[in-house]
Amino acid sequence: MWPLDPAYPEVSPSQIDGKEYDYIVVGGGTAGCCIASRLSEDPNVSVLVLEKGHVKDNFVSRVPLMSQNFWMGDPLQAKRRFTEPMGKVNNRRNGIWTAEGLGGASRINGMLMTRGMPGGYNEWAEKYGLDDWSWDRVEPYFRKSENATLAHGSDAKHRGHDGPIEIRQASSPPFKWTSYLEKAAAQIGLPVHKDYNDPSAPAVGLFTTDMAIDRTGKRASTYRTFLPASVAQARKSHLTICTGAVVSRLDIDTESSPANNLVVKGVYIRPVDSTKNGTQKAVGDSIYVKARREVIISSGTVCTPQILLLSGIGPAEQLARFDIPLVKELPVGAALQDHCSAAIMLELPKSETLTMLESIWGLWNILLWVFRGTGLMSVSATPRSIFFRTSSLDSTTLKLDTTLDASLDPNSASNIPDAEIMIQPVSSFERHVPGYSLITLYPTLVQPFSRGKIELSSRDPLANPKIYHPMLEDPRDLVTFRKAIRFTMRLAEEFALKTGYPFPATLTFAPGVNLDILEEWEKTAPKVDIDTGKGDAPLGYTFASKADESAKKATSTSTIVSEVEATKATAAKRSKINKTWRDVSDAEIDDYVKRVGMGSMHVASTCPMAKDETEGKGVVDQQLKVFGTRNLRIADASVFPKVPSCHTMAPTIMVAERCADFVTRAWRGVAVE
Repeated sequence: MWPLDPAYPEVSPSQIDGKEYDYIVVGGGTAGCCIASRLSEDPNVSVLVLEKGHVKDNFVSRVPLMSQNFWMGDPLQAKRRFTEPMGKVNNRRNGIWTAEGLGGASRINGMLMTRGMPGGYNEWAEKYGLDDWSWDRVEPYFRKSENATLAHGSDAKHRGHDGPIEIRQASSPPFKWTSYLEKAAAQIGLPVHKDYNDPSAPAVGLFTTDMAIDRTGKRASTYRTFLPASVAQARKSHLTICTGAVVSRLDIDTESSPANNLVVKGVYIRPVDSTKNGTQKAVGDSIYVKARREVIISSGTVCTPQILLLSGIGPAEQLARFDIPLVKELPVGAALQDHCSAAIMLELPKSETLTMLESIWGLWNILLWVFRGTGLMSVSATPRSIFFRTSSLDSTTLKLDTTLDASLDPNSASNIPDAEIMIQPVSSFERHVPGYSLITLYPTLVQPFSRGKIELSSRDPLANPKIYHPMLEDPRDLVTFRKAIRFTMRLAEEFALKTGYPFPATLTFAPGVNLDILEEWEKTAPKVDIDTGKGDAPLGYTFASKADESAKKATSTSTIVSEVEATKATAAKRSKINKTWRDVSDAEIDDYVKRVGMGSMHVASTCPMAKDETEGKGVVDQQLKVFGTRNLRIADASVFPKVPSCHTMAPTIMVAERCADFVTRAWRGVAVE
């Protein structure tokens, strides 16, 4: 715990065995913390949170920039699950990261609070028949959770000012590229705007990002904002937070409750212990807790379908393979979606990227954070982002054509951005590129057509399920990606050559560019255990863990120097003829994406919402109840009917806020037993 904070009242599974609670929240992650906090505002009900990880509030987890370093391992409780081989991208496996601890992915993500354009939610209503999820219905819940006064002032009526999550934007960073990149964006047709979450803002443009970081410079995870120690202590008479517990299955009454009105009576759990190599195992006897009113599953896009499947809710054929009795047949896990990215990187001076933190300036910025809550450690690695529609690009100039006012209307579903370019002053490859100081322009598909799936791998609740990632499974996504990458290369050229930027800005990683360097980088891939997700931490600021013993053994100082010198030598031999956005071929773009493309930590839609059960495509209704059940709801990113065109933390919290409201209204006036 943080100094001077009260002790956190987490309990062990053995302490809750046989007890009964009004509400059981399965998963204390991004959504679960919000739901538990809202439900426990009523002192007359009892709420239980079941979380696989622990609290582990520490220095690393609070520093915004440092806590994006997944490789720091145990302090962040970061968890990586690998996908099955992805057939469309050279059979590579993608690592799906999250955090298993109170606050979930909000402990390690980029902290970007983006709602998505109003047109995206209007599409949910118009295309999917989800009338209760149109923009005018969801917008109040975005405002409810946030306090955007720091970033946008108290007069911004479209923003919330009383919610627990403080929003801020990066103050002027010590980088000169910021203003020149804005100039480049404007020169190729992009509006420049401060607030992406302003419903009156244009549907496309370069935006300053909102970050979930409080006024003291600390990461505002949902654990720290909705369930901090002060709240947990004040409510411990009726709020119980059980950590180190994995749900093995739900106890569903199939005998006395009607087939289409099934009742979840309780939850079976097992205590979880971490082994020496960082993996988890279930220990001790099965423990049972009873649900008096409702069970809400908020275990995330990967684990929520796993719990349903282990409980007999899902495709009959899949359940039969594991001898799990069928309770309710639904398309659980069948529509996995994710945003996909491929880094385009330029080499800039070290003083213009986060690589500067590998020098004495790193210590200086840590001191700035400790004593003032400022400096580079106090912000996200993504201070700016661009959203646009590839269909609006001029085919010849690749400038954005915004001459028609209709193309900027954020309320129209036809204007939903299908691509984003995240701007990150650091290498965005998962592994370090020794010897280079890089800024990433990160083109990303944010409205993919491809669909994947989640399936069980065994009946062990701690076994990673099979993740069939959908990257480029639908050929339409590759068409969009080609346009997005060409546009990104166009932006890079404009920035480097036509804005007056005073330093060299060399395109270093892109399709048709320096393929020899890419090949050398590919050869340095570390060995990783696919089942556990464990492996040597790569060197470098963004993802390195200098405390990782295996990395220490593998990389002496002389080895690091030799790697840097070897990379510089390779760079000196690079081809003098590199492609530009004008002459790079589709085949070269395709090859690049297949080699470096990644998911974006925005997996969604494995238990999607639907208007009704008849079409066989949905798992929950508009009140987030699982079809065919009376008291089982789901509230996390798995319920999105379509992944939003934005970073998914804010929409996930919006879903959690709505779920808590649905539950509270459903039981209003009902006496507590």
